[in-house]
Amino acid sequence: MLFPILTIVCGLITAAPLIVARKPNAAQIFARIAPYQGFVGVGALALGILWLVRWLPNLTASFTSLSGAMVTGMIVLDIALGFVLGYGLLSGLLARNAAAKEKSEAVFAKLTRVQIPMGVGAAALGVSSFLL
Repeated sequence: MLFPILTIVCGLITAAPLIVARKPNAAQIFARIAPYQGFVGVGALALGILWLVRWLPNLTASFTSLSGAMVTGMIVLDIALGFVLGYGLLSGLLARNAAAKEKSEAVFAKLTRVQIPMGVGAAALGVSSFLL
């Protein structure tokens, strides 16, 4: 139950520029959430990795059903969006190793280009997981 809710929250936070462009009143809500987005991101990253480890034995069977594919998609999006949202907190840990910092900056740059579509997709997957 927590996993889809976290996926929806991460999706909405990362899609905030699109939401604020369409609903300017939402800027106040996202301004209140902004100080906590790093913690939400690290939590989503950790939970996504945990779910990935738990889901690996079922990975081949996950593509035979819609719900399995949705869970796999939510895992991937939670890891990616968790990295994007938690990058500010994680960059301090990665700064100790120059190679890791360089690779993480490259991945972060690639992910921020598709941040809004991933956020919309994550929110949609999270909501649809409650409907199916």
